[in-house]
Amino acid sequence: MRDNLARAVDGCLTECGLTRGAPGPVTASLAGIGTTAPHAVSGRLLHDAMERMEVEVAGATAYASPGDLLAAAGWDLALVLSPWKKAVPGLVTDLTPAAAATGVVDTIVRDGDRLTGVNTNGWAAWAAMDTLLVGHEPAAVLVLGSGGSAGSVAHAVRRAWPRARLVGSARDATALAAWARAYGAEAVAPAGLDRPADLIVNTTTWGETEDSERNPFAFPFEAIAAPGGRLFDLNNRTSALQGLALRAGMSVMSGTYMQRVTNACRAALVRARAGARAR
Repeated sequence: MRDNLARAVDGCLTECGLTRGAPGPVTASLAGIGTTAPHAVSGRLLHDAMERMEVEVAGATAYASPGDLLAAAGWDLALVLSPWKKAVPGLVTDLTPAAAATGVVDTIVRDGDRLTGVNTNGWAAWAAMDTLLVGHEPAAVLVLGSGGSAGSVAHAVRRAWPRARLVGSARDATALAAWARAYGAEAVAPAGLDRPADLIVNTTTWGETEDSERNPFAFPFEAIAAPGGRLFDLNNRTSALQGLALRAGMSVMSGTYMQRVTNACRAALVRARAGARAR
């Protein structure tokens, strides 16, 4: 069986110029910014990942803004969550290639005064999509939404499956057009979606909460869902959208596995950076 989690972690470390650290416990302090940062920095998924990598968490603090985060001392790794993922790249010392290409930073690694912005979500999105596809190369990928996560997904698709037809759709026509130009993709307005894709990726927040589902879904899901297709919904919650896909005969994956891979990358970055400092 393909161990996509391990492959994603190795890819992320290689992109950062790091290798897996030597065995043995290390200690790190975590930080975070974003709407859900108070929950995320103390969440079980993150701390389980740190524990598996033998990283002892000395503290976990959520900050109100990027300015507050960057002014604080003592943290080793920071989570960057919505709405700050596109605001941080211009504020850090260095960017990994994926972070520079997407303009999205979801993790910051501190090494003294040097702050490296990392896009771990692209590696994690690839691991989830490849697992859902059972290792098959998709002929077409349809991405719903045009925010930071849509960019990370598109970058992952282009890196893993450069021959795949990449299509995007979003309510914000201006943002969608910019996304399509950036990734050499096709832009289709929601009303124009009329055929299924091998893989549909929902990067919108529809389905993230029960309240989000009180509004109609922006896309004609019945027109793009087909038996044998696949839905990757980045939301961790089991949503109504996932139920619709299952009833249409599709295979479905929520965002939980992607979150696990993202946190595994973060834990590996902490360990690798500690090992690099020790050398």
